[in-house]
Amino acid sequence: MFEGLVHRVLVGYLGRYFKNIQKEQLKLSLWNEEVLLENVDLIPEAFDYLQLPFSIKQGRVGRLSIKLSWKKIGWDHPIIIAVEDVFICLSQRDDQEWNLDAVERREFAAKKAQLAAAELSKLSKRICDNQAGKSFISYITAKVLDSIQLSIRNFHVQYSERQFDSAQVLFGLQFSNLTVKQNLVGSFGAKMVGGQVNKTASIEGLEIYCTTSKGDIDSVGLDDAVDPKYWCSARNGGNEFDYLLQPLNLSVSLGVNRAGKLDSDLPQYSITADLNELAVSLNEIQLQRLLILSDYLSTSSLREKYGRYRPWGCPLSRKQDGWQRLWWHYAQESILADVRLKLKKTSWRYLGQRLSFRRKYINLYQTKLEFLHREQAIDEYIIQDLEQMEKESDIDDILSYRKFYRTLYLQIWKLMVPKVSLRSHKMMNAHQAGPVDG
Repeated sequence: MFEGLVHRVLVGYLGRYFKNIQKEQLKLSLWNEEVLLENVDLIPEAFDYLQLPFSIKQGRVGRLSIKLSWKKIGWDHPIIIAVEDVFICLSQRDDQEWNLDAVERREFAAKKAQLAAAELSKLSKRICDNQAGKSFISYITAKVLDSIQLSIRNFHVQYSERQFDSAQVLFGLQFSNLTVKQNLVGSFGAKMVGGQVNKTASIEGLEIYCTTSKGDIDSVGLDDAVDPKYWCSARNGGNEFDYLLQPLNLSVSLGVNRAGKLDSDLPQYSITADLNELAVSLNEIQLQRLLILSDYLSTSSLREKYGRYRPWGCPLSRKQDGWQRLWWHYAQESILADVRLKLKKTSWRYLGQRLSFRRKYINLYQTKLEFLHREQAIDEYIIQDLEQMEKESDIDDILSYRKFYRTLYLQIWKLMVPKVSLRSHKMMNAHQAGPVDG
């Protein structure tokens, strides 16, 4: 019964990132202390919050394993995370992915991620501000960080694009093995006060390649082979002249002083790197492709901001009737958008609207927290109204609304606590005095 509950929770969480997790793909064994997920496809939309300039066309994880001792977390028992056979295929975004709906979806996903990170940071600060719980939280956090061991085998990211001269280009990054584990032997020769986190990261077979062809290159696809190790290690017919970075092995050791005190004047962060060999090669064609890729990356940030005004149905390559007017309107709206935003934030009307907007948001946010405190389902209209208001507001405004609510709540609580304490004090005195003889 307990395993079934944990299984549903894991499927609900992992289902945000992986498609259609079947029962046979997720194996849970509490007795063996392992969670195992095999042969699952990534959900490209799950990474919208990153606002990448690329489009994730497909991706797969061959094996994800998490081993931990449920009863002994934080007592020097390692948490082992192992990932195998990871393949991700990227490409330039299509015109449809730069339209208003797609851009706003990515913006809102990034805004929600920022809000979640800000709330988590405030929660952590509130807990650690309490001196009684500070040592315990710090201890558990440090122990968990010390215990995590990460292993990634057969990792391959491939970016493909067709450029203006009809040449198909493939950029790729892959490595055969990456391990991150605790370094039990101190490598910095200093006696620590309060202990030190020592981590060692080793990567084997790291390489970057670039392949160009006037014809079609059969890029690796998820359906090209049954064995996932094939599409993780395939080089698409590449040869030694395709390398931008020749395969290398790298080892990095990181030391972090948790207590911030050293017997000697050594830095709080210490990094050492061991590189066996570094070979970089770049020909004229690869340099040209890299410059085109760099231009695309710089243009993507502008399209993310102004692409919503672009006339995608009227490309410059065809120059339809009236294209001059459409593209002039695009340039005009892009410039005026910034001007209007600056003028809007300095107007008295915006100030009044913002005050009413803040009151409405605080009321909805308070209602949502009350539902969560009572462990009840939140009404759908509250969720929809909050999401709509968060879409229309800047991230700084939302954080200021929430901060104002917490400040107001704290002030009300401080006013109520003395009254409650005074009443309890009187009741206690009356109880201690006992009955009065008549």
